[in-house]
Amino acid sequence: MAVNQELKKYLDGNGAKYEIVTHHKVFTTLEESRDLGIEADEIAKCLVIRAKDNRALAVIPGGHRLSNKKVRQAVGSKHARLETEEEMARDFPDFELGAVPPFGEIFNVPVYLDRRLVGRENILFTAGSHTESIRMNCADFINLVKPIIVDLLETDLQ
Repeated sequence: MAVNQELKKYLDGNGAKYEIVTHHKVFTTLEESRDLGIEADEIAKCLVIRAKDNRALAVIPGGHRLSNKKVRQAVGSKHARLETEEEMARDFPDFELGAVPPFGEIFNVPVYLDRRLVGRENILFTAGSHTESIRMNCADFINLVKPIIVDLLETDLQ
């Protein structure tokens, strides 16, 4: 599967500069990092959060785990949790399961970006499929997405 056309239209329509990165079919950040020969934290993992009837996207470095406590604080709901596979299949039918890209405007949802990703030169994330990713300048990503920058990881900043 190629880059999701809705995502491509969004990026191109906003004049975003990006590179399509093709890789073997992978289902985890660790598999993708091994396939591309990079560290897992060089990949931005996008997780879909459900808080009752609302959704949000949480974007964290690929080698880390999301803190349920911190995401609940960020979204302001003690009921916030990761979406199930069934919910993702229903809510994001045009994207491969587990390959939702971190562009909230496409889905009309807020994006929460872990602050450890801020200041990186580039950001790499799924392009809607398990065989393509997109690399773009991190500052350009932040200017386009306008995420809410917070601490989302289980471990505290060092």
